[in-house]
Amino acid sequence: MISKNCIKHINSLELKKFRTISGTFIAQGRKVVNELLRSRLKIKTVYALKSWIEKNSENFQNVEIQEVSPEEIKKLSDMQTPPEVLAEVFMKEVQEFELNAQKLYLCLDSVRDPGNFGTILRIANWFGINDIIASEDCVDLYNSKVIQAAMGSAFRINVFYTDLTQTLSKAAKEGIPVYGTFLDGKNIYQEKLSSNGIIVLGNEGHGILPETEKLITKRLFIPSGADKENAPESLNVSSAASVVCSEFFRRKF
Repeated sequence: MISKNCIKHINSLELKKFRTISGTFIAQGRKVVNELLRSRLKIKTVYALKSWIEKNSENFQNVEIQEVSPEEIKKLSDMQTPPEVLAEVFMKEVQEFELNAQKLYLCLDSVRDPGNFGTILRIANWFGINDIIASEDCVDLYNSKVIQAAMGSAFRINVFYTDLTQTLSKAAKEGIPVYGTFLDGKNIYQEKLSSNGIIVLGNEGHGILPETEKLITKRLFIPSGADKENAPESLNVSSAASVVCSEFFRRKF
């Protein structure tokens, strides 16, 4: 049986300010918790149903595992369907960002939706982009819905929250290409794409913000296969990320 204080603490980690104070976050569900085994992150405590413990405890050696009842895990979790297991995990050590002219980065400009943010992490991970630059007003990496949508990729991708104006200005000065997608851009399927640079993805409602747009050096456009009358106005930011990352990746072959 877990204490009320424990439940209160785990619930508090839904808010960024309490995650910052404790230095921990919550990972929920069998797949996400198992992904922790592939990461270098340190698990503080695993809370799980008896059935999960019987099947998985041997994989989590040297980790505190606390058995909870179905009623207790409902109180611990913010998921609509309570998981079998959740873990309190120590955050990654914060690293100072250093721009590398040889790398390819994704850059997120005011991406607020945790589902989109997490999905983009998963897409970047799939296509081998290991570093993401995020504006300071993006959703927090350790938001529980980000962790859920990323399905383990949040544990493997480096996310750096920076002042985009400073970062992109520095990139421009160093001759690093800064890409962005716009309706008046050049067809991405016809343009020459570099193996290095920064790919900027914009806010869900407003796209790339005006102050960021000024710093884009290469404007791209993702054409639609539908006729104008039937085409959607735009792509969701995570869908656009998938198309753009795939196209940059394809040029390697």
